[in-house]
Amino acid sequence: MPKIRLLSSAAGKNQIHPAQGGQKSLIPSAYEELAGGDIAAHTRHATNIDTTKTIMSSSPYSDSENDRFLQKILISHWLPIIAGALVGVVIAVAIVMAQPKLWPAIALAKIGQVGGSGPVTDPAAVLARTQFPSFIQDALRAAEMPIDIYGDERAKLARKTLTTLIQRGPSLFQMQVDGYTKEDAQKLLMGALAVLQREHQALLNVAVEEKKERLASLANSIESNLKERQTILNSIESNAVKSGQSQPDPVMVSYLLRANEVEHARFVEQQTILKDQLQEAKTYNTRLEAPIYVTETPRSPSKIIAAFVGALLGFAFMVALFAFRAWLVPSRN
Repeated sequence: MPKIRLLSSAAGKNQIHPAQGGQKSLIPSAYEELAGGDIAAHTRHATNIDTTKTIMSSSPYSDSENDRFLQKILISHWLPIIAGALVGVVIAVAIVMAQPKLWPAIALAKIGQVGGSGPVTDPAAVLARTQFPSFIQDALRAAEMPIDIYGDERAKLARKTLTTLIQRGPSLFQMQVDGYTKEDAQKLLMGALAVLQREHQALLNVAVEEKKERLASLANSIESNLKERQTILNSIESNAVKSGQSQPDPVMVSYLLRANEVEHARFVEQQTILKDQLQEAKTYNTRLEAPIYVTETPRSPSKIIAAFVGALLGFAFMVALFAFRAWLVPSRN
């Protein structure tokens, strides 16, 4: 029998195993390859961990130091930080005081109507008209103010702040605007109302003219009715004289004049209604329902809020500045 020699781990890969009849041993090689792959994978993983640790260790502060980082800055530099907050307060309040004061004005108006039956135009049309780009220039022109809405400060403020709101009341709407003075705010609202009044007057004139024409027609109809009545009476009296009667029969007179009197009453009733509708209380142009209200004190940004925001920004800026400086020192080292 052939002698079997134990193969060493170093030479077993390339030597012939006698028990296998001279064939190469493949099993040890496969195990070694698998083991080599696992070792390489573990090596790469360990390398990545070391690299991560190296990067994390490059931070100038450790986790425990980062926890105390802000506290150290606040303690070490508390005086400059407070000074920065005070500077922020001063700057913010100065900016607020430099802003021009604004005077809000409010006008409550009612759309014109004819005969009390309804407005001369729809409230939605009024809202759309006041929001049209050319309306603000028309209002400024009517108020005899500058109309350059891109170059003049007063005109720009008017374009920015003029608003119209439809109220829940019958045909009521509210206009509001800000001005740099009380006079500017009031004049602008008067100009805006004048523009609407001029446009609504044209609609009002058409409706009033129709009613006046109807009144004239009714007056002619009443006159014709009276002439017809007199003709009927003359005919009745003439027939009575021919019959030898001193006075016509009242029953016959009433019967013959019934249709004429009914028609006359109808004409008079329509005439009365139209005259009532044309009274100033029921037919009028768009008008103010109350005097224009301008606030007694101007509106300006709150100094308290501005001071708080300024202090907060100044504090944050100084803390960030000292934190950045503290971070740069260990990074350079």
